[in-house]
Amino acid sequence: MTEKVEAPRALTEDIKTGIRDAYSKLQANTPGFSTRRSQSQMIGVVSRALGTGGVGVVEAPTGVGKSLGYLTAGVPIALASKKKLVISTGTVALQSQLVERDIPNFLKSTGLQATVALAKGRTRYLCTRNAAEAQGEGVQEGMFGDDVQLYDRPLAPIEMDVAEKLTKAFIEGRWNGDLDNAPENVTPTLRMRITTPASACAGRRCAYSSQCPVLRARTEVRDAQIIVTNHALLLSALSLGDSDSGQPLIAAPGEMLLVLDEGHHIGNVAIDQGAANLPLDDMAKRTSRLQILIAGAYRAVDKDKLGNLLPNEAIDVASRVSKLLKAFRDDIGNVWIPQPDDREPMWRAANGRLPESWRQPIEVLADETRTLLNWATAAASAVAKGKQDDPAVERLQRNLGMAQEMIEQQYNLWAGWRREDKEGQPPIARWVTMSRDGDYILHCSPVSAAMVLRKLLWDEVDSVVMTSATLTGGGDFQSLAIDNGIPEEAEMVSLASPFDLPNQAELIVPQFPVTPDDRERHPKEVAKYLAAELDWDKGSMVLFTSRWKMEKVAELMPATLRKKVLVQGDGAKQKMIDEHIRRTSAGEGSVLFGLNSFGEGLDLPGEACTTVVITQVPFAVPTDPQTSTLSEWFESRGLNSFNLIAIPHALRTLTQFSGRLIRTSTDTGRVIILDSRLLTRRYGKRIIDSLPPFKRVIG
Repeated sequence: MTEKVEAPRALTEDIKTGIRDAYSKLQANTPGFSTRRSQSQMIGVVSRALGTGGVGVVEAPTGVGKSLGYLTAGVPIALASKKKLVISTGTVALQSQLVERDIPNFLKSTGLQATVALAKGRTRYLCTRNAAEAQGEGVQEGMFGDDVQLYDRPLAPIEMDVAEKLTKAFIEGRWNGDLDNAPENVTPTLRMRITTPASACAGRRCAYSSQCPVLRARTEVRDAQIIVTNHALLLSALSLGDSDSGQPLIAAPGEMLLVLDEGHHIGNVAIDQGAANLPLDDMAKRTSRLQILIAGAYRAVDKDKLGNLLPNEAIDVASRVSKLLKAFRDDIGNVWIPQPDDREPMWRAANGRLPESWRQPIEVLADETRTLLNWATAAASAVAKGKQDDPAVERLQRNLGMAQEMIEQQYNLWAGWRREDKEGQPPIARWVTMSRDGDYILHCSPVSAAMVLRKLLWDEVDSVVMTSATLTGGGDFQSLAIDNGIPEEAEMVSLASPFDLPNQAELIVPQFPVTPDDRERHPKEVAKYLAAELDWDKGSMVLFTSRWKMEKVAELMPATLRKKVLVQGDGAKQKMIDEHIRRTSAGEGSVLFGLNSFGEGLDLPGEACTTVVITQVPFAVPTDPQTSTLSEWFESRGLNSFNLIAIPHALRTLTQFSGRLIRTSTDTGRVIILDSRLLTRRYGKRIIDSLPPFKRVIG
């Protein structure tokens, strides 16, 4: 991986002039453009970070115009420095908005010339090879004894017909192969069959490479000057380094001017990136089936040894791993027996420390799985060098790739379980759950994103800007910096809202009669309050932290009002939003009941949302294994985990929820929090004081 150059660059006068010119043209050529001091401040922070190889963190509330802020600085700097401007987002909706609207409008207004590409994972695209196989073309099963059962059921005739129609649409140029915009309905089963993960892709050696949507999309990304992607693919690409073609999947870290939009998501994505899981029984069965594939690999390459193993030795390793996985069931049973009435059975290692009796089997499994992974890697490489344009070889390569991915999943878990936690750093969370069919699932995960992001981002990428409407909660960056490992020298700025929030909105915290932990009474009181206090002729949103409580409150609403309520999960999200907007536009009144995904990113200006009700403070769930492990670590060091974890999380989420209300300079309304703990607990004032500066109506 490219080393980050430590010596800072200077922001040249030519680049400063380019940024000023872009901003002037943007003002002149954008109808209704209004100059905002906070947006100008943001352009300054982004310019200093991207122009000098630094790090900038910008909390920019709704109305600042974040995308225009970072584009105004980022595009001129990228063009002048011949580096790539990479914009990574947390949601598909923002990616689409950037590629289809924001960036084209910016380039048109400023007259700047730049090529733009959207980078997605390969499983978002049609695999023409697999689509052909799904239709029964080019399949020669069992030539190398590799006819391993890959799928639970064959495709239905209608699914085969869809695969044929998709292939035809792509070949005829009517569709680009992006399954997110497929011209036909693609079932989850069909999608799995007509896409290919990286491990099973033959790349340019594939007989279908000349008509591969992934390779075409990757070429566009490689040639583009502005690249839009998502956090998961970004971190995956940075973790993998160069792709199998020798080219970076997105851009070389040293050539990347990176903007993390919706940056509050990056920490959770980084934690997921470092996590691993292993379903014990399922992996034991799948590993036992490898013996046929192993024999086929040796026949295909005509070699005595692969990965320093003879055929019988490789088969023995697979057999041993399968038996060891089955045997580990007993080791778990000696420590934990799930209770029959437990709806979500889970056992967690306190402080991340696994039982001493597990140490020896974990060491053996890690070593044996490493040996098997070395074999699979060597076999896949040897087969890839074999005869080209041979469907049987390509099928074998795909199966080996899938096997390699499966073994790597196992190894990552055992490696995480046997790794010694470093002194002075939070331990890895390690836990076991049980699936509905009784399989033990083993888990490990970092509890902090700091180490992952230091390794992949802060120490490698040329320059980084992190931005979001909710990074801090109250303008204090300490928690964010610790959680994400942000360098001390980063410039961090919390911008003021461009709206007149004290006069546009109220924050109301009433003397609510019960606390949210009263499972029986709280839903009843919420329903009673909503019936009496909402303006049922306008648009409102009610946000919940649990599906059970949301559905219970909906059930308790009077029938005359219930018909005006749209409950998340009762239909497709976008259809619900469209119906809500239709109702409010017609003056009928409508209320959305939603969970977290409705509390972030939803844009309902004007009459569509005049009241936001938050039914309780959204504290992080203390039973979550990562949160519990981190809490234990903080407490062991004499620190207050509630203040360090729960309150910052609640503040960021409450600020997001509150942000659904005021979307334009003419919006008015109120945010109501039905949680009396804000009036009675010591942390209440801290939370209330940190929320947006709406007019306070407390108690």
